[in-house]
Amino acid sequence: MAISGMDLTEWSRAFLDFGRNEKHWSEETLRAYEVDLSQFCHFVLSEFPELHSNPSSKVTSGHFRSFGSHMMDSNQSISIARKLSTLRTFFRYLKRKKVVSQNWIALMPSPKIQKKLPKFLKVEEVLELMKAPDVSHWMGKRDRALLELMYGCGLRVSEVSELTRSQLQARSKWVRVIGKGDKERWVPLNDVAEGALTDYFATRPAVEDSELVFVNHRLTRLTARSIARILARQLIRATQIMSGNLQASPHALRHSFATHLLSAGADLRSIQELLGHASLSTTQRYTHLDLGELMDSYRNAHPLSKK
Repeated sequence: MAISGMDLTEWSRAFLDFGRNEKHWSEETLRAYEVDLSQFCHFVLSEFPELHSNPSSKVTSGHFRSFGSHMMDSNQSISIARKLSTLRTFFRYLKRKKVVSQNWIALMPSPKIQKKLPKFLKVEEVLELMKAPDVSHWMGKRDRALLELMYGCGLRVSEVSELTRSQLQARSKWVRVIGKGDKERWVPLNDVAEGALTDYFATRPAVEDSELVFVNHRLTRLTARSIARILARQLIRATQIMSGNLQASPHALRHSFATHLLSAGADLRSIQELLGHASLSTTQRYTHLDLGELMDSYRNAHPLSKK
């Protein structure tokens, strides 16, 4: 696999620029690719000095196997599978650019990993979570609006962080969501989430960038990491009301949205559209959720379940 012109490190930077400027990958995806490529380049250039001194030398399947063996020492199959996926994408890019003549890594199998079911909250847990924020202050109103929107619309954390007021006002009772790869979809805005947003906007201090929806105490954009901290804080408040310990990531609210729709009888195609999944197979994960848990949610939440 001949690498000509630039060396591996330079091509990895060109690949990331391509993903950022042409494919519009999310910052999370770019960060993951950058970490994986940095580890690969550091390893092969350290273990095989000839690749560093001579960019025209060959990267072979042996280099990939050595890197895979090095990663296997960590015994983290999910991490290894992700890194190999990153390298497949990277070397497909190099092959399209005619930088390499053969993509040996495409033939390497990924380690088998046990598929985990998406984590989700039960209906009563979601209801307690929505009551957790202290709405006597504008930041508490923000937290409630944030949680109501994430759960009510099934949004990714990046979609919430980057949401603008124009997207909320584009059409009554709908949210225009810009998802992965700048793909646009429309999601219904329920009355509870709309009311929480109205209450939040009415009490929020003046913000220099009027398009921002969710802001921090400095009145600048709320980051994905800050959103995760807000959820963690409100989960602690919710667990003081409920019995048991409840832990969830922001993505769990999106999973809960899909799970509760499925348990209420929504078809997978509709859920796929609402979630913005490119493939129905991604949405089909929700059909494998434990039916006992879904039945518990139904019995605890549905007013006619005990009659």
